[in-house]
Amino acid sequence: MRTFEEVEHLMAELNIPYDIVNHPESHSTEESDAYIAGHEGCRSKTLILANKRSTQFYMIIMDDAKRVEMDRLCEILGVKRLHFVSEERLEEMLGLSSGIVSLFGLVDTAFDNMHIYFDRQMLEEHKIQTFHPNDNTKTIFFPMEACFTILESQGYNYEIIEL
Repeated sequence: MRTFEEVEHLMAELNIPYDIVNHPESHSTEESDAYIAGHEGCRSKTLILANKRSTQFYMIIMDDAKRVEMDRLCEILGVKRLHFVSEERLEEMLGLSSGIVSLFGLVDTAFDNMHIYFDRQMLEEHKIQTFHPNDNTKTIFFPMEACFTILESQGYNYEIIEL
């Protein structure tokens, strides 16, 4: 599994300021919210989806409060069908399990077939982003625009879409 230490190293290397809240193990944003109440930041969720044949992958980063309509997402992305990547595939691809998947799982990887999307509304409404930093006993808080710095440092492109 990718480690929090890798995230710390990357944040230091990129000079990105951040705060960390340590808390008991959490498997959902609902659980985490109890531990990070009072801290400013978008409670995000990261979905990893694949096309029908699992040859193209889609990382969707959005506000956890928002629900995604799969038919509409397919239309936006220009894909006929999408499905959630299995737990086993997540582990194989990113070294992470569901509940702690974030853009930090892309550190030191090179997926030519990973397409990354951010929801515009999340970016417009929040200044601080939150994720589990490859460890579900921590929540990291950092400036929203640092998401782009992190992805660019790893050679990834991204798009902003209206969900």
